[in-house]
Amino acid sequence: MPSISLLRRSGALLASVSLLLSACGQAPGQGRSFQAQAAAGEPVINEVFYDSAGTDAGTFIELRGPAGKSLSGYTLAAYDTAGTQYRTITLSGTIPASGYFVVAQDTTVPGRTLVNSGADLNNGSTSLRLLSSSTVIDALAYGTPTTSRGEGSPAPTTGAGSALARVPDGTDTNANSADFRVQAATPGAGNGGTTAPGGKKVLFDLTKAEDAGNADWRIDGAYSDYASALRGLGYSVATLSGTSITSTALSGASVLVIAEPQNPLSDTERSALQSFVQNGGGLFMITDHRSSDRNNNGWDSPEVFNGWDGSTPATVSTSLQNSLNSDSIFGLKASFNSSFSDPVYTATPLTTHPILNGVSSAGVYVGTSVDVLSGTALMGTGGKTYLAVGSVGSGRVAMWGDSSTFEDNTNSDGSTGTHNNWPNLSNAALGKNVVRWLAGDL
Repeated sequence: MPSISLLRRSGALLASVSLLLSACGQAPGQGRSFQAQAAAGEPVINEVFYDSAGTDAGTFIELRGPAGKSLSGYTLAAYDTAGTQYRTITLSGTIPASGYFVVAQDTTVPGRTLVNSGADLNNGSTSLRLLSSSTVIDALAYGTPTTSRGEGSPAPTTGAGSALARVPDGTDTNANSADFRVQAATPGAGNGGTTAPGGKKVLFDLTKAEDAGNADWRIDGAYSDYASALRGLGYSVATLSGTSITSTALSGASVLVIAEPQNPLSDTERSALQSFVQNGGGLFMITDHRSSDRNNNGWDSPEVFNGWDGSTPATVSTSLQNSLNSDSIFGLKASFNSSFSDPVYTATPLTTHPILNGVSSAGVYVGTSVDVLSGTALMGTGGKTYLAVGSVGSGRVAMWGDSSTFEDNTNSDGSTGTHNNWPNLSNAALGKNVVRWLAGDL
């Protein structure tokens, strides 16, 4: 079998697509090999979102290529882990001016140009090829297929809620593992800039007793999956330990995550955080319901974020009364109108925003809503907001109403977590998207 010279590529396409199941005999392109990159002027498989949270919906295949190029004679061929073709999508038309063409599983996909159920690929190890007649133009394999029909070593699998995307767009080193990374889905748009996060540091705070009582919001505990998911995107993840948040401790960090704090912040700490955000840092505030006082000192997380409510605890020194004062300095307030009797809510998108790419819903297990004084409400239900974001100076802030949303259900001492309703959502798009947006990578 002669080798196939692969053409160099960049781009995406406008097309009409028909789904065909492979027939008997050898499928087009099956068994062929290639060693080179695709040539200039040819399309590229730019992004694949194949596994949404829950029952697959909103999946897609994105192609990128030179505007106006005809796709007559081009097909997409999908192969199972054994290398057997199980699907063919036939393309036609031309690449639009945007350079992106999205083959969407259904009408829930933003930026779609065509709806075809064939865009829902296998969730396990799979290969996908773009062919012109019988010539392989581009190829992607992910997972650990027994017979790979991709380029070089395969890209990783994504887990539910994330996509495989070329970063930078159109980059082709002839190795899927190098060209593709796991990130939030961006159908019909660029894949988050020209470079990967490059080791940007994300800190998870532990100076405010975030692991007190039955809480365990540690990167080696209930947030270990969350931390691993961020590392998978290229971030450096570490703990901010000690007894206080200082400008020195925040130096070099891109994002600070404070999840259900139990101790108030001093005026000095508040000033350090305000300066951190105003100078380009990202702050993710994750709260919980009222009376979530894990260390029995009178403070719960809404009060730590908002400031002393004047009643519990009974007395507070002047330097701690404002605590973070997030409503005044960041425009986001953890509502005091919540309690442990609140039910489990399902928050859904309220608008369009990069954080919501690939996000259809998220669980709020006895959390608190967010009062948006300045910023944008992103997710909510029943007339209440549970995720909101804002910009302050050169930086960004976000507040989410429930710490257990990102829990992986295993505590640092090996015990089982307290909430079983929404486990492992740290592997879905929401938690990763918030951090990526705060870091300026989304």
